[in-house]
Amino acid sequence: MRSSGVLIGGLVLLAGGVALMVVASGLDRSFDTNGERIYFTGSNEQGEPIAYSGAAFPGASSGALGCASCHGGDAEGGRHRMHMLVMDAPDIRWSALAGEAGREHDNDDEHGEYDLAAFRRAVVEGRHADGEPLSDLMPRWRLSDGNLADLAAYLQSLD
Repeated sequence: MRSSGVLIGGLVLLAGGVALMVVASGLDRSFDTNGERIYFTGSNEQGEPIAYSGAAFPGASSGALGCASCHGGDAEGGRHRMHMLVMDAPDIRWSALAGEAGREHDNDDEHGEYDLAAFRRAVVEGRHADGEPLSDLMPRWRLSDGNLADLAAYLQSLD
């Protein structure tokens, strides 16, 4: 077994040209921000894995799960297979999330703004901006306030 610099889990599975899973350890790649590292690896800049619950799909218990595993490297989501399960992962770029919040409130700007509190509801509590539950396929992440803000900032940078 090699020491640092070895890719522990850089895996991209393709089916019909659609990326199924992108898992990188981060040991052989540098990330510009903590949020980017969390997005791709499911661990923070200290190398601590971000714990989660839920994710009722095969393979989730492997521990090597980051947002990119389902939402893709560009956060645009898409339909893919994970083992025998077909999954439709939504676009989670900030502009897409804000658009969903606006539609839930008939584009009422006063209530349609997507903010860090709405992002926390989705990522930590598993609820849409309007309070409706997200799919059981979405993990409920246990993110600190700092890690959550860093992840949100990374998604905002993708717009």
